[in-house]
Amino acid sequence: MKTVLSIQSNVVYGYAGNKVATLAMQLQGVEVMPIHTVQLSSNTVYPDYDGIVLGAQQITRIVNSLEKIGVLKSINAVISGYIGLAEQGEEIIEAVKKIKYYNPNAIYVCDPVMGGDINKGSSLPQNIIDFFTNQAIKHADYITPNLLELQILSNIEIKTFSDVQTAIKKLQNQPIQAILVKNLVHAGKTTELFEMILATPSQSYHLARPLYDFPYRPLGVGDLICSLFTAHLINGKSQLNAFELAANAANHVLAVTKQKEVRELAIIDSQDWLKKPDLQYRATPLL
Repeated sequence: MKTVLSIQSNVVYGYAGNKVATLAMQLQGVEVMPIHTVQLSSNTVYPDYDGIVLGAQQITRIVNSLEKIGVLKSINAVISGYIGLAEQGEEIIEAVKKIKYYNPNAIYVCDPVMGGDINKGSSLPQNIIDFFTNQAIKHADYITPNLLELQILSNIEIKTFSDVQTAIKKLQNQPIQAILVKNLVHAGKTTELFEMILATPSQSYHLARPLYDFPYRPLGVGDLICSLFTAHLINGKSQLNAFELAANAANHVLAVTKQKEVRELAIIDSQDWLKKPDLQYRATPLL
């Protein structure tokens, strides 16, 4: 059985961060060890959300304790997502280094969560943005940005599909095995579909699936895609197959969510699709 250390946010109500990632990966037969960077009552789109940020050194203390009980060598992947303090990012990098010492084959998948709307930009403190742009991508084996995050990481303004490809090529100068761009929004080939890209040093792939119209856009989709992609990778799937499986599973979840007319991702109702998605939408190579 493979194991993932998942370091990201958690919500009590709804599905985002570790709340969605843990179940999604467990359904792939993966053992999940979650560390929460923040604990919130709900997603921040709700006006009365509340919660706390895990204090500095808490991640380090937990990882050191895991080291003492001898489990770090069993970890096959580290996922990092939303962080509440720049210091948490530094602790994550140290945790990755320590885990790779015990298991050199372990991978680090960085979901550089900095915001979701490219037109609004990021509201995070500059030191957290600096962590992702200056440190995280230098240590990550895989990164899974959305369009805003790709723009911030590459420092290239993205308005067109060509801009997306240029930004990806710039980031491929880093020692990254693959970049999964989770949503191209207005910079895709069409505005009528939900588009994604998987870029490896040797080949890039484009995948388009249905774009669903919601009164309120469900949050947590990016966390779902990142976690599924990671689980499939460590379970032995190729990068391309892991990409297609994650994309199609997310499509199933969104289709069920739309059918149920609920605001939060219908994860429980979609669990059979998470276990075995129908690969209806396939990736095509980009020339």
